[in-house]
Amino acid sequence: MSIQPDMELFLANILLVLGHLKILAATLTIATAIYLFYRSKHIYLIDFICYRPLDTHRVPTSSFIEHTERLGRFDSETVEFQTRVLERSGIGSESYFPTGIHKIPNDQTLSSAVEEVEMVLFSVAQSLFSKHQVDPKSIDILITNCSLVCPTPSLASMIINKFGMRSNVKSFNLSGMGCSAGLLSVSLAKDLLKVNDDSLALILSMESVCSNIYNGKVKSMLLANCLFRMGGAAVLLSNRKSDKRVAKYELKHLVRSHIGATDSYYKCVIQEPDKDGFTGINLSRSLTQVAGEALRVNVSTLAVLVLPYSEQIKYILAIVSKKIWPPARKRGTYVPDFTKAFEHFCIHSGGKSVIETVKERLELREQDVEASKMTLYKFGNTSSASVWYSLSYLEAKGRVKRGDRVWQLAFGSGLKCNSAVWKSINKPDLKSPNVWSDWIHLYPVKVPDVMDH
Repeated sequence: MSIQPDMELFLANILLVLGHLKILAATLTIATAIYLFYRSKHIYLIDFICYRPLDTHRVPTSSFIEHTERLGRFDSETVEFQTRVLERSGIGSESYFPTGIHKIPNDQTLSSAVEEVEMVLFSVAQSLFSKHQVDPKSIDILITNCSLVCPTPSLASMIINKFGMRSNVKSFNLSGMGCSAGLLSVSLAKDLLKVNDDSLALILSMESVCSNIYNGKVKSMLLANCLFRMGGAAVLLSNRKSDKRVAKYELKHLVRSHIGATDSYYKCVIQEPDKDGFTGINLSRSLTQVAGEALRVNVSTLAVLVLPYSEQIKYILAIVSKKIWPPARKRGTYVPDFTKAFEHFCIHSGGKSVIETVKERLELREQDVEASKMTLYKFGNTSSASVWYSLSYLEAKGRVKRGDRVWQLAFGSGLKCNSAVWKSINKPDLKSPNVWSDWIHLYPVKVPDVMDH
């Protein structure tokens, strides 16, 4: 008896089953992709609060110079150098120093630094909790960042103790990350919110000025004395769907770049002692050039994510032509038009030269850097909080509309360049006060190249 027909039927059935399995596998793949797409968590920025120092902490340029002279630690050449830097810094007479720096002699003890931290972070956290009626026990993730003060217990533990947070709150304290730590904290919060359902994340950003005034004579280390000022911010993030209706913004992209593998880049912002044993932050002459390189690296990734296709094509063609066509290498680098991707720019107010470098490299308009320049003028360099002061300025001016896209850009020691892209998702409440409210009608002001005392 022949078994050929039975074998053929058996094989036909096998092929039929395999065909069904392929269809099932394809269906499962598509279903999984759809599930993951809709399950992917959106990160919402419910609100943020910037610290407003007391008027008694104000430090006009003339007071800064007089105080520096009366300390008796600096010779006439050193005082004159700091005076020239201040006059050209782009910082006005309304910025602030903590209590310890107003004393003679300066109080740079750990106790004074902790007092400054508590004054700033307790204030902004309480303001945020009160404004939105948030129970501190409802916070699931807590991230604090302060580069130069890292006590034990940590700043995160100080917040947990002050506000009586839950024992299972996920807490993190970041130090040594520089002025880009605020956006780095957003990156950490984003990753944590992606894997923790229905959660609230609180970010507290600041830099302590009190314990880090430099008392030596090295000019590149005296620059920090003239630029850094008191400030801080509290930021409340959520991945809860119910918070979409009350949130201000949704996080669309976050790009981090680190070029510290090169020694010269790594050392361009570094805390170190001078030959006399005085510790301070050494700001290299090449800082703006290095910041420009970090910006180039960061933008090369960000551009593909945010630019319209027309600009992406121009950008890619410019890069390719330089590689394959020698005459093209003689042309300047093509700069995409980022005003087609963003309505607003919040550039880290690290100094006038930093803002001007970004403006030049990205070919931005004066109005695009207005918020950053005014933040520098009013508050000085508030480090990791500066991009939030700039966004507060735009909100106080009533310029942020629903659907607008905001680019926050910050630089930090290491050297790092971080970008966060936000989209305004609800109609802004123009009546809600912020750190700029009492003065916003006075701005913008024309910042002279050299300011009077």
